[in-house]
Amino acid sequence: MLAFTARQSHRALRAALRTGATAALALSVAAPLARASDSFAIRGSHVVVGSGQVVADGVVWIENGKVKAAGADVQLPEGLPVVEHDGFVTPGLIGFGAAEGLTGEQFDSTRSLMPEAEVALGVDLSHRDFEALCRAGITSVVLTPSSRALAGGTTAVAKTAGNRLVSRDAHLALSFESAALDRERFPTSYGAAVNELDRRVEAGEGRFAEAAAGRLPVLMMVAARHQVLRAAGFAQRHGLRGAVMGGALTGEVADVLASAKLAAIVGPLSVGQSRRSLDAVLELHAAGVPLAFALGTPWRHPDGLRLDAAMCVRQGLPGDAVWGMLTSGAAAIAGVDSAVGSLAPGRDADLVLWSGNPLELGSQVEAVYVDGVPALGGAR
Repeated sequence: MLAFTARQSHRALRAALRTGATAALALSVAAPLARASDSFAIRGSHVVVGSGQVVADGVVWIENGKVKAAGADVQLPEGLPVVEHDGFVTPGLIGFGAAEGLTGEQFDSTRSLMPEAEVALGVDLSHRDFEALCRAGITSVVLTPSSRALAGGTTAVAKTAGNRLVSRDAHLALSFESAALDRERFPTSYGAAVNELDRRVEAGEGRFAEAAAGRLPVLMMVAARHQVLRAAGFAQRHGLRGAVMGGALTGEVADVLASAKLAAIVGPLSVGQSRRSLDAVLELHAAGVPLAFALGTPWRHPDGLRLDAAMCVRQGLPGDAVWGMLTSGAAAIAGVDSAVGSLAPGRDADLVLWSGNPLELGSQVEAVYVDGVPALGGAR
């Protein structure tokens, strides 16, 4: 089980994060390669195959950008190139609520309802902000419209290297935050906002029709308890599937989310986060609510994702559960678990080589592979 040293204080956490951030910035993006070897393997002293399942002296066999096999007893063909790594090998990390490469394209101030809009059409996948995510061991992100729009369009799942989208329409993004209300533009009140969303679903047109039919999950942005309850009620009323994102105390209504069969995207957290808000994450886990972490990038440093994970482990959340929030669980909520999030055969070969246990903040990224291609190389 992945673990975090419970004796570390908030001061130590801050120091560790600064150390990790400095080391991450010292890494350089590898020069573009024509392509990686069609077939090679990586052997690590510890390989995280799935949600916290750690294999000692494990091997990951990569072929044509996909994982062919992973585990302790992988039989490799004679002559296959093998990368030896004295550290952890894990799936690439995944985070929600990113805005890299969007440069303001996730919001139109003149319209609050844009359900047919696609974040995928406005993203610059070659933007340098993606490099910072890669340096933090993050290989896929869920790009979201602004919470200032009541219905901002569809989210997209992007790789942080290789200029590639995994999904163009992962969710229909809806905002239950006060930011979506404007006294000079409809809607001006919570009542008007929810009534309009109800009307759109009942009218059964476009993206709302897809959501009502269960083909398109919703991602509902929230900040306060009453917004969580309003979002959960809306989803349950129309039989929608999806997740809520935000709300520091969302876990205090975990039973409501569990009843509505919704997932929760928690965070971004911070050093000095209240014990009450961290306990709320534990309550979500105890209620069986699927979980993932929010990034808040590029305004927040990408290393904050691991800090959030470490704080949750320190608070008592099982390491296996936290690892799922970072990888396979996050991929499932984003609807892309058949492609990313684990080192299962057939998945994209998105891997990170760490100097040590990734949930110990002193561990550093030493290399990143995206689709089997070296995206980042680090010095020891």
